[in-house]
Amino acid sequence: MRARWWWAAVVPAVLVACAGPGGLDPRTARFPAPRFEPVKPAEAVLAEGGPALLWVADHDVPLVRLVFGFRGGELYDPDDRLGLARVAERAWRTGGAGDWSPEAFDEALENRGIELDLTLGRTQGWITLSVLPGDLEQGLDLLAALVWEPRLDPGRVSWARAQVEDAIRREADDPQGLAFRELRRALYAGHPRGRVPTVESVGRVDRSDVVDLHRRLVTSSAWIVGAVGDFDPASLRRALTRRFGRLPGSGDGFPRIPPPAPVAPRTVLVPKALPQATVVWARLAPARPDPEFYPMTVLDHALGAGGFGSRLMREIRSNRGLAYSVGSYYQGLPGFGVVGAYALTKTESVGEVMGLITGIVAETARGGLEAGELERSRQALLNRRVFRYEDPARVVRDRMGLWLDGLPPDLSARYPAGIARVGPRDVLRTAKKYLTPDRGVWVVVGNLGPDDPLWPGPVDVVEVE
Repeated sequence: MRARWWWAAVVPAVLVACAGPGGLDPRTARFPAPRFEPVKPAEAVLAEGGPALLWVADHDVPLVRLVFGFRGGELYDPDDRLGLARVAERAWRTGGAGDWSPEAFDEALENRGIELDLTLGRTQGWITLSVLPGDLEQGLDLLAALVWEPRLDPGRVSWARAQVEDAIRREADDPQGLAFRELRRALYAGHPRGRVPTVESVGRVDRSDVVDLHRRLVTSSAWIVGAVGDFDPASLRRALTRRFGRLPGSGDGFPRIPPPAPVAPRTVLVPKALPQATVVWARLAPARPDPEFYPMTVLDHALGAGGFGSRLMREIRSNRGLAYSVGSYYQGLPGFGVVGAYALTKTESVGEVMGLITGIVAETARGGLEAGELERSRQALLNRRVFRYEDPARVVRDRMGLWLDGLPPDLSARYPAGIARVGPRDVLRTAKKYLTPDRGVWVVVGNLGPDDPLWPGPVDVVEVE
């Protein structure tokens, strides 16, 4: 309490003194914009032909975080085994490893407070380890056992398969998840991204499929390793090389998947007896490396991703009260991107909301953004970027993801300059090209029929239980 009173007395006096002749007036002072420079990871190769290693030594916190990235995931599932990656993700991590049974393996981790996780996404897999420096050797031994000798316990494989099947059944009870699932099927028709696992396809996955997938991943995928924390780089590199140097650094067993082709405009209706409806629109958009990535990102923020100040939120929710949730989204991926808008509204408001989304998107395409909107969006995106990269582990993880996607390693570092350069002409040109709600795909989940006159274009009805 005494310290608090001391500051209360001293700080005003200091400010008054600074504001005197020749001093600093805090009311009119101007300061240069702060510059944020993310850390730059060091690079090496574990062994000839093996994975690259990116690392940042940070001795402020007594913790070592390791990340193993590799190419593989749902998009590589066989057509008759869709859902294999989801089953493998659960069975690989929980099925024991080496001499440890599933229970003993988890107990060995818990006894030393080690966190070890494994995920398989659409095109990339990740294994992460967090361990105290004093337990690093033990943590690496457990990690090596999981990578090279997973038991893939038959009981855990059966459990994982049942978990995935149950999750698929529950998708029908989640209107938003159902809408985006059907959006992927329609927008990426004929492409691996448009395939959707079913209970039947998951039911065909057995332990031999999971064993074969693991074998292919550790022998013919492409791996990269990241490390952040309290360690000696030379010692860590030797320890990693001894255990993981024979992982493939550039295997071709999981080649990069080409981008999807544009589809004809269509509307997909998913009839569900619900008191509200979910509306989603999307079309293909600029890829992440494209110059139009930056103006598209700014447009998305102003259109609907920027919260209550964005156009869709302000008009549809704040001004008219027609939606519980409304916004836009844009994601730039290797080779292509996707931009869209969504809303959750009452069943009787679906037509009006779709018309408003169409009108606001089209108006943005005709006129671009006002000067204030453009500046606010740029600043918001740049400020958000600072917080994204205040953790060195995030920098390392992003660099690894770029490498796995075959993108330039400095792509994230280019982001601030790319956003700052976006001008009115860039925005207008990109908006005219991509903000076209008469193209792409609309999906509506709700208590509606296919003969309703509000649907733009042909309607496909998708029945779910």
